[in-house]
Amino acid sequence: MARKFLDELTDEERTEFLSFCEKKVFLADQEIIRKGENSRDLYLIQQGAAKASDNWDEDSVPLAIFSEWDVFGEMSFLEGSPRSATVLATEDSVLYSMSWDKFSEFLEKKPAIAAKLLLRFTDVLIKRLQFIDEAFTTIAVANRDMKKNMNEMRKVLKG
Repeated sequence: MARKFLDELTDEERTEFLSFCEKKVFLADQEIIRKGENSRDLYLIQQGAAKASDNWDEDSVPLAIFSEWDVFGEMSFLEGSPRSATVLATEDSVLYSMSWDKFSEFLEKKPAIAAKLLLRFTDVLIKRLQFIDEAFTTIAVANRDMKKNMNEMRKVLKG
């Protein structure tokens, strides 16, 4: 079973962290994050689910599915870059959000807990990068095989 974002914290540390967050409710199909926006809020799903996607031409391409106690929005949160995907609630959901300003305050007041969370961000980002590496490898192999098959078809058609 995959580790959830707050698994490394004690119950007391979780309570401390969540006290710095704002609780928000999103209805099914409601937008949580819009690609390109400059928000630095981090989201953690308490209850419900969400899906990250991006548009390619006129198609919506799913990138990730999030469930209870998954975190998302970490890249913009940590780096301050515009959002790289749109995230929609896929069912009625309750989320915790934390702004970068609140995290900076948390870091000052609770540095040991914040350090644990920063290490968890590293784990999350590594897992997501590994997934992307696997996806690129799959695409590269499929592309190689498709080129090989196309060359074989050309030989047969010239035949």
